[in-house]
Amino acid sequence: MLFLARPRYEVRIWGSLSSGEGSVGEIWWIYQDDGGSTALKGPDGRRSTVADLVSRGRLPGGSCYPVLLKTLHTADRLSVQVHPGVFGGPLFKEETWIVLNAEDGAWMMGGLLTSDRESFIRAVDDGTAGDLLIRTPLRAGEAYHIPPGTVHALGPGLTVLEVQSNCDVTYRLYDWGRVYGSGVSRELHIRKGTEAVDWSRPGCPVPLGDGGSFDDLKAAYSIVHVQGEKPLALQGGAVFFLSSGEASFEGEVEAPACLIADRDGGEFTLRGRGYIIEP
Repeated sequence: MLFLARPRYEVRIWGSLSSGEGSVGEIWWIYQDDGGSTALKGPDGRRSTVADLVSRGRLPGGSCYPVLLKTLHTADRLSVQVHPGVFGGPLFKEETWIVLNAEDGAWMMGGLLTSDRESFIRAVDDGTAGDLLIRTPLRAGEAYHIPPGTVHALGPGLTVLEVQSNCDVTYRLYDWGRVYGSGVSRELHIRKGTEAVDWSRPGCPVPLGDGGSFDDLKAAYSIVHVQGEKPLALQGGAVFFLSSGEASFEGEVEAPACLIADRDGGEFTLRGRGYIIEP
Protein backbone atom coordinates (compact mmCIF):
# COMPACT_ATOMS: atom_id res chain seq x y z
CA MET A 1 0.00 0.00 0.00
CA LEU A 2 1.14 3.54 -0.74
CA PHE A 3 0.84 6.33 1.81
CA LEU A 4 1.07 10.08 1.32
CA ALA A 5 3.38 11.79 3.82
CA ARG A 6 2.27 14.81 5.82
CA PRO A 7 5.53 16.60 6.59
CA ARG A 8 6.77 18.60 9.55
CA TYR A 9 7.89 22.22 9.07
CA GLU A 10 10.92 23.43 11.00
CA VAL A 11 11.66 27.13 11.58
CA ARG A 12 15.33 28.01 11.09
CA ILE A 13 17.15 31.32 11.36
CA TRP A 14 18.44 30.79 7.80
CA GLY A 15 15.11 29.63 6.31
CA SER A 16 13.58 31.11 3.15
CA LEU A 17 9.91 30.01 3.42
CA SER A 18 7.56 32.41 5.18
CA SER A 19 5.15 31.10 7.80
CA GLY A 20 3.23 32.44 10.75
CA GLU A 21 5.77 30.87 13.07
CA GLY A 22 8.85 32.33 11.36
CA SER A 23 11.11 31.41 8.46
CA VAL A 24 10.88 27.72 7.59
CA GLY A 25 14.23 26.25 6.62
CA GLU A 26 13.55 22.51 6.73
CA ILE A 27 10.61 20.36 5.69
CA TRP A 28 10.86 16.89 7.21
CA TRP A 29 9.09 14.53 4.81
CA ILE A 30 10.02 11.15 6.29
CA TYR A 31 11.23 11.01 9.87
CA GLN A 32 11.04 9.01 13.07
CA ASP A 33 12.60 10.31 16.25
CA ASP A 34 11.86 10.92 19.92
CA GLY A 35 9.55 13.78 18.93
CA GLY A 36 7.31 11.61 16.76
CA SER A 37 7.16 10.42 13.17
CA THR A 38 5.63 11.30 9.83
CA ALA A 39 1.83 11.24 9.68
CA LEU A 40 0.62 9.16 6.72
CA LYS A 41 -2.60 8.95 4.75
CA GLY A 42 -3.48 5.87 2.68
CA PRO A 43 -5.54 5.86 -0.53
CA ASP A 44 -8.63 4.66 1.35
CA GLY A 45 -8.30 7.46 3.89
CA ARG A 46 -6.55 5.17 6.37
CA ARG A 47 -4.34 7.08 8.81
CA SER A 48 -1.04 5.83 10.14
CA THR A 49 2.49 6.96 11.00
CA VAL A 50 5.94 5.80 10.04
CA ALA A 51 6.53 4.64 13.62
CA ASP A 52 3.32 2.61 13.61
CA LEU A 53 4.20 0.85 10.36
CA VAL A 54 7.72 0.10 11.61
CA SER A 55 6.39 -1.33 14.87
CA ARG A 56 4.05 -3.66 12.95
CA GLY A 57 6.77 -4.82 10.56
CA ARG A 58 5.18 -2.98 7.63
CA LEU A 59 8.30 -0.84 7.13
CA PRO A 60 11.98 -1.81 7.56
CA GLY A 61 14.16 -0.72 10.42
CA GLY A 62 13.44 -2.94 13.41
CA SER A 63 12.84 -0.11 15.86
CA CYS A 64 13.29 2.93 13.60
CA TYR A 65 12.93 3.64 9.88
CA PRO A 66 16.55 3.97 8.69
CA VAL A 67 16.27 7.02 6.41
CA LEU A 68 15.48 10.66 7.19
CA LEU A 69 14.27 12.73 4.22
CA LYS A 70 14.17 16.55 4.24
CA THR A 71 14.16 19.51 1.92
CA LEU A 72 16.31 22.50 2.88
CA HIS A 73 15.31 26.04 1.91
CA THR A 74 18.09 28.56 2.49
CA ALA A 75 17.98 32.37 2.62
CA ASP A 76 21.28 32.56 4.50
CA ARG A 77 24.32 30.34 4.96
CA LEU A 78 24.05 27.43 7.36
CA SER A 79 26.51 26.83 10.14
CA VAL A 80 29.69 24.87 9.42
CA GLN A 81 28.99 21.30 10.50
CA VAL A 82 30.33 17.77 10.69
CA HIS A 83 28.59 14.43 11.29
CA PRO A 84 29.78 11.52 13.42
CA GLY A 85 30.70 8.00 12.38
CA VAL A 86 33.95 8.05 10.43
CA PHE A 87 35.73 6.26 13.28
CA GLY A 88 32.91 3.84 14.11
CA GLY A 89 30.87 3.86 17.29
CA PRO A 90 27.10 3.98 17.89
CA LEU A 91 26.52 7.27 16.02
CA PHE A 92 26.74 7.30 12.23
CA LYS A 93 25.40 9.88 9.82
CA GLU A 94 25.92 10.21 6.09
CA GLU A 95 23.83 12.33 3.78
CA THR A 96 23.31 13.14 0.12
CA TRP A 97 22.41 16.57 -1.24
CA ILE A 98 20.41 16.88 -4.47
CA VAL A 99 20.09 20.47 -5.68
CA LEU A 100 16.49 21.07 -6.74
CA ASN A 101 16.79 24.83 -7.28
CA ALA A 102 19.74 27.21 -7.13
CA GLU A 103 19.90 30.97 -7.55
CA ASP A 104 22.77 32.46 -9.55
CA GLY A 105 25.93 32.36 -7.48
CA ALA A 106 24.68 29.67 -5.08
CA TRP A 107 27.36 27.65 -3.34
CA MET A 108 28.25 25.12 -0.71
CA MET A 109 31.37 24.72 1.39
CA GLY A 110 32.94 21.33 1.95
CA GLY A 111 36.38 20.06 2.82
CA LEU A 112 39.17 21.93 4.59
CA LEU A 113 42.32 23.66 3.41
CA THR A 114 44.10 22.52 6.58
CA SER A 115 44.72 19.13 8.12
CA ASP A 116 45.70 20.62 11.47
CA ARG A 117 43.03 20.53 14.14
CA GLU A 118 44.56 23.24 16.31
CA SER A 119 44.84 25.64 13.37
CA PHE A 120 41.15 25.18 12.66
CA ILE A 121 40.19 25.75 16.32
CA ARG A 122 42.25 28.97 16.35
CA ALA A 123 40.44 30.11 13.20
CA VAL A 124 37.08 29.47 14.90
CA ASP A 125 38.21 31.55 17.86
CA ASP A 126 39.31 34.50 15.70
CA GLY A 127 36.33 34.34 13.32
CA THR A 128 38.18 33.21 10.18
CA ALA A 129 37.16 29.54 10.01
CA GLY A 130 35.24 30.16 6.79
CA ASP A 131 38.54 30.98 5.06
CA LEU A 132 39.67 27.39 5.61
CA LEU A 133 36.72 25.80 3.80
CA ILE A 134 36.63 24.98 0.10
CA ARG A 135 33.78 26.75 -1.70
CA THR A 136 32.00 24.99 -4.60
CA PRO A 137 29.39 26.63 -6.87
CA LEU A 138 26.09 24.76 -7.15
CA ARG A 139 23.57 24.37 -9.97
CA ALA A 140 20.16 22.71 -10.10
CA GLY A 141 20.47 18.99 -10.82
CA GLU A 142 23.86 18.52 -9.18
CA ALA A 143 24.27 16.08 -6.32
CA TYR A 144 26.91 15.48 -3.64
CA HIS A 145 27.41 12.79 -1.02
CA ILE A 146 28.68 13.85 2.41
CA PRO A 147 30.35 10.98 4.29
CA PRO A 148 30.78 11.14 8.07
CA GLY A 149 33.66 13.38 9.10
CA THR A 150 33.24 15.83 6.19
CA VAL A 151 33.16 19.48 7.25
CA HIS A 152 30.45 21.26 5.23
CA ALA A 153 27.95 24.11 4.96
CA LEU A 154 25.27 25.26 2.52
CA GLY A 155 24.99 28.81 1.25
CA PRO A 156 21.88 30.92 0.56
CA GLY A 157 19.53 30.73 -2.43
CA LEU A 158 19.09 26.96 -2.49
CA THR A 159 16.42 24.29 -2.34
CA VAL A 160 18.06 20.95 -1.62
CA LEU A 161 16.67 17.44 -1.17
CA GLU A 162 18.60 15.87 1.70
CA VAL A 163 18.67 12.08 2.08
CA GLN A 164 20.41 10.96 5.25
CA SER A 165 20.87 8.29 7.85
CA ASN A 166 18.21 8.51 10.54
CA CYS A 167 20.63 10.00 13.04
CA ASP A 168 19.91 13.66 13.60
CA VAL A 169 23.20 14.31 15.37
CA THR A 170 25.13 17.23 13.90
CA TYR A 171 28.12 18.97 15.46
CA ARG A 172 28.17 22.72 14.84
CA LEU A 173 31.75 23.94 14.42
CA TYR A 174 31.27 27.56 13.37
CA ASP A 175 28.30 29.91 12.95
CA TRP A 176 29.84 32.98 11.30
CA GLY A 177 29.69 35.00 14.52
CA ARG A 178 25.89 35.29 14.35
CA VAL A 179 24.05 36.63 17.37
CA TYR A 180 20.28 36.13 17.61
CA GLY A 181 17.36 38.11 19.00
CA SER A 182 18.17 37.21 22.58
CA GLY A 183 21.75 38.40 22.13
CA VAL A 184 23.03 34.84 22.43
CA SER A 185 25.06 32.87 19.90
CA ARG A 186 24.12 29.29 19.05
CA GLU A 187 26.05 26.60 20.85
CA LEU A 188 29.15 25.22 19.15
CA HIS A 189 30.37 21.65 19.60
CA ILE A 190 34.09 22.19 19.16
CA ARG A 191 35.43 19.21 21.10
CA LYS A 192 33.01 16.59 19.78
CA GLY A 193 32.99 18.13 16.33
CA THR A 194 36.75 18.28 15.82
CA GLU A 195 37.03 14.75 17.21
CA ALA A 196 34.58 13.62 14.49
CA VAL A 197 36.73 15.04 11.65
CA ASP A 198 39.21 12.69 9.97
CA TRP A 199 42.15 15.08 10.02
CA SER A 200 44.29 12.68 7.98
CA ARG A 201 42.07 13.45 4.96
CA PRO A 202 39.72 16.40 5.50
CA GLY A 203 38.27 15.90 2.03
CA CYS A 204 35.42 17.42 0.08
CA PRO A 205 31.89 16.08 -0.44
CA VAL A 206 31.82 13.44 -3.17
CA PRO A 207 30.36 14.77 -6.46
CA LEU A 208 27.72 12.56 -8.06
CA GLY A 209 27.39 14.63 -11.23
CA ASP A 210 24.36 16.39 -12.68
CA GLY A 211 23.02 13.77 -15.06
CA GLY A 212 20.55 12.21 -12.66
CA SER A 213 22.58 9.03 -12.16
CA PHE A 214 23.44 7.79 -8.68
CA ASP A 215 25.26 4.63 -9.78
CA ASP A 216 28.44 5.72 -7.98
CA LEU A 217 26.71 6.43 -4.67
CA LYS A 218 28.21 4.35 -1.89
CA ALA A 219 25.75 4.64 0.98
CA ALA A 220 23.37 2.63 3.13
CA TYR A 221 20.55 3.73 0.81
CA SER A 222 20.06 3.90 -2.95
CA ILE A 223 18.66 6.79 -4.99
CA VAL A 224 17.14 6.54 -8.47
CA HIS A 225 16.14 9.60 -10.49
CA VAL A 226 13.00 9.15 -12.62
CA GLN A 227 11.19 11.51 -14.96
CA GLY A 228 8.58 11.55 -17.70
CA GLU A 229 5.04 10.23 -17.97
CA LYS A 230 5.01 6.60 -16.91
CA PRO A 231 3.63 4.08 -14.43
CA LEU A 232 5.95 3.36 -11.53
CA ALA A 233 6.05 0.65 -8.88
CA LEU A 234 7.54 1.25 -5.44
CA GLN A 235 9.06 -1.73 -3.66
CA GLY A 236 8.13 -2.33 -0.04
CA GLY A 237 9.84 0.14 2.26
CA ALA A 238 10.78 2.58 -0.52
CA VAL A 239 10.10 6.32 -0.65
CA PHE A 240 9.28 8.48 -3.66
CA PHE A 241 9.88 12.23 -3.53
CA LEU A 242 8.00 14.15 -6.23
CA SER A 243 10.13 17.20 -7.06
CA SER A 244 8.11 18.54 -10.01
CA GLY A 245 4.89 17.75 -11.85
CA GLU A 246 2.27 15.44 -10.45
CA ALA A 247 1.53 11.82 -9.58
CA SER A 248 -1.74 9.90 -9.78
CA PHE A 249 -2.32 8.28 -6.43
CA GLU A 250 -6.03 7.82 -5.87
CA GLY A 251 -6.32 11.36 -7.24
CA GLU A 252 -3.72 13.90 -8.30
CA VAL A 253 -0.81 14.79 -6.03
CA GLU A 254 1.19 17.87 -7.00
CA ALA A 255 4.85 18.52 -6.24
CA PRO A 256 6.39 18.78 -3.79
CA ALA A 257 5.06 15.59 -2.26
CA CYS A 258 6.32 12.35 -0.80
CA LEU A 259 4.99 8.78 -0.94
CA ILE A 260 6.11 5.75 1.06
CA ALA A 261 5.26 2.11 0.38
CA ASP A 262 4.63 -0.46 3.11
CA ARG A 263 5.96 -3.99 2.70
CA ASP A 264 3.36 -4.81 0.01
CA GLY A 265 4.60 -2.02 -2.26
CA GLY A 266 2.38 0.04 -4.52
CA GLU A 267 1.92 1.63 -7.93
CA PHE A 268 1.25 5.14 -9.23
CA THR A 269 1.60 7.15 -12.44
CA LEU A 270 4.22 9.87 -12.72
CA ARG A 271 3.93 12.96 -14.88
CA GLY A 272 6.98 14.90 -13.88
CA ARG A 273 10.21 14.19 -12.02
CA GLY A 274 11.26 12.69 -8.73
CA TYR A 275 13.55 10.38 -6.75
CA ILE A 276 13.08 6.84 -5.46
CA ILE A 277 14.96 6.20 -2.21
CA GLU A 278 15.37 2.67 -0.85
CA PRO A 279 17.02 1.91 2.52
